[in-house]
Amino acid sequence: MKIGYALSGGVGYGFAHIGVLKVLEKNNIKPDVIVGTSVGSLIGGLLASGLSISEIENMAIKLSWDKILKFTLPKEGLISIDGLIEFIGKNIKIKNIEETKIKFAAIATDLCENKEKVFDKGSISKAIRASCSLPGIFTPYKDGQHIYVDGGLINHLPVKTTFEMGVDFVIAIDVTTKAFGLQIKHVDIFNILWKSLQIMIQKNTALENFEKYFGNLVIITPDISNYNPFDLTKKFEIIKKGEIAAEENIEYILKKIREKIPLKEKIKNIFKKKD
Repeated sequence: MKIGYALSGGVGYGFAHIGVLKVLEKNNIKPDVIVGTSVGSLIGGLLASGLSISEIENMAIKLSWDKILKFTLPKEGLISIDGLIEFIGKNIKIKNIEETKIKFAAIATDLCENKEKVFDKGSISKAIRASCSLPGIFTPYKDGQHIYVDGGLINHLPVKTTFEMGVDFVIAIDVTTKAFGLQIKHVDIFNILWKSLQIMIQKNTALENFEKYFGNLVIITPDISNYNPFDLTKKFEIIKKGEIAAEENIEYILKKIREKIPLKEKIKNIFKKKD
């Protein structure tokens, strides 16, 4: 059985992905495909390239905004994230998506063609950079005649894309659903833009969008409702929220995986245990 991970966007909420992935790894669950949107593409790309969850966690703990962000004149966005390309280049040994140890794709939105762009080949750092470009906040990624912004506008939780890449069962991690009701405590441009994007994102992550996949899909939703997506001081707490959400779902996930193991493999496993 082929397992896929679908990782949502969510800026700083993305630390919750790490907590979920730690629990999945602890239970010997390994993906055949990883598809990520925005910060989900960053975490997913690091994992697909061959880094362990502990390595990704250590990297995330040391990460600060000043390593990847640079304020700009507000022509295309308030902040440039071109530093993300350098950050990825330093931490990922491979250059192209075709070289990943786990099949990988990053989701972005093509503003010139008004449609989703699935980066499943080419530069991994540029694909992730394009996927993470929150419009209005982060500058877009330009490639020839194309302008790419955050994939969350069209496909925030890339369940459909993950299935289309040939898997039987998808574990989706949505780190924003439980923050949709979050009230704006500090009225500033970042929170206003983020809250506006959430309204758009909420439509493409509604459960009815995934009804046809029920039975072959588990959606894990960490409770990060009391956290600001741009606050990096709460990393440990948000990672822990991911672990808690995963633990709440792990027995069901393992049960679904066992159900789908072919009879031939089950018999082999019985004999392995006897040995």
